[in-house]
Formats: sequence, structure tokens, C-alpha cells
Amino acid sequence: MSRLHRSGMAVVVGVLALGAAATAQAQIQGMPLFTNPRYATGLRVLADIGLPTAKGTSLGDYNVIQGGVSLALWRLGISANVGTTAEDFKTLSSGGTPTNVGTQHKLTASALAQLRVLGGGLSPWSLSLFGGASYDINAYDFKGIPQSLADSLNGTNPKYLTIPVGVALGLKLPLVIISPNVWVAPRLNLTRVASCPSGATCSTDSQFRWAAGVDVPIFRILSVRAAFDSGKIKGANGATQTVSNFGVGASIGIGGVR
Repeated sequence: MSRLHRSGMAVVVGVLALGAAATAQAQIQGMPLFTNPRYATGLRVLADIGLPTAKGTSLGDYNVIQGGVSLALWRLGISANVGTTAEDFKTLSSGGTPTNVGTQHKLTASALAQLRVLGGGLSPWSLSLFGGASYDINAYDFKGIPQSLADSLNGTNPKYLTIPVGVALGLKLPLVIISPNVWVAPRLNLTRVASCPSGATCSTDSQFRWAAGVDVPIFRILSVRAAFDSGKIKGANGATQTVSNFGVGASIGIGGVR
């Protein structure tokens, strides 16, 4: 491995360590984990909406909205997002305040780092390694409430720290009018209850998930994307279930992670 590749790996490890220590986030619940491995040096602004796929779940307030930025420097790509449900977004944007501290609306912040190890440029194929971390932020985290009350709220509304680690494979399709990038990304999700009550023992759970998506550049400045994300998730009651999400979005900028 060359010195440049070793330096790139060191940067990714540093970013992941910083993200875990600062409880940043890589995937917002209800939103696919976008990991297109084809990117170029530059900066982009992104916005996405996640749609529920479970039977009996309607659209509207259950939709998930996220916005963020991405930065790419040659083989290294970093993206950061903040998201919430449409219902919480309406409440927070209108300045509304829940009357019960135990049912506070929340935001989720996210950060993800990718290192392209093969392809890109003139090659239609791209392969990257990625990783990050995820965590919920509730309003009562900033209220300075007693620890006993915080433990009670965390017990009924647990917050999870999730660290996804995986690989993404992409292919650029040279069509006549557009050149979409299709990709697939299997990963391992490491999940731990971050709001573990004092004195309790909280274990770390690992589950396999995967995502697949497509990105369509438009005149290099605009880009639209879509992705499907599926796999196992351990719920608050300890039961493991398959959860799938579909998301669409758009971005504007030069280069960056699409």
C-alpha cells in the first residue's frame, strides 16, 4: 500500500473516531444510507426525503426530511446531514414546544466518511470503503433536568448510537443523453443504546443491512438521486425485525459526494 493510501486510511479512521466520540450520526432513521462511491473533488448541498414502506403506513407526517453538505478531496468523501420527521419539522419550525418533556420532538445529525480504493475517473467502476456513526438528539438533553428524570425518559425513549461499516460498488452507465451512476452497498450496523440508564448494562448489537441506489447528474451542477435501504434492526423492545426505507433527493454544487 502506498504512502498516499496509508494517509487516506488514517484520515478516514480519524474521522470515524471523532464522529463516535462526539456522538455524530451516519444514518437518520427512516432514511436510506446514501453511499454512492463515485464522487469528485468539490462541495455539494443536498436535500432528501425518506418514504415509509411498511404496510399500513401512510405518507405525510411519517416522512423523513434531511439536509446537509458533502465535501470530497480526491479519494476521500465526507458528508454530514441533519434530519427529522415531517411532523417534528413542522413543530420545530413553527416554534412549538411540547408540554410533556418525555415526548420531546427530536433531530438526528449524521456524518459519513468514504475512501475510494478502486476506480473513478475514466473507469466506469468505483469501489469505496465507508463508515460513520448515528445518534438522536432530544430537546430534554439541553434542559439540565435531574439525572433520575433523564434516566426515566431514556428508559421509555431510548436513543441509539449506530456505527455502519461497509463497502460500496458503483457503475457509471454511459447512455446517450444521461450517464447515471448505479451502486450497491452491503454493510454491518453496530448498534448500542446510548441513553443507557445509570447502573444498567446495555449490550452492543450487530445487524446486516444493504442499500442500492442511482444518481443522475444534470449538467454536472445539479444531481438527483434515489435509494432503497433494507435489513435487520433491533427495536426498543429487543425484538429484531426487517425494516426497509426508500428515499429520493437532489443536490447542487461542483464535485462532492452525490
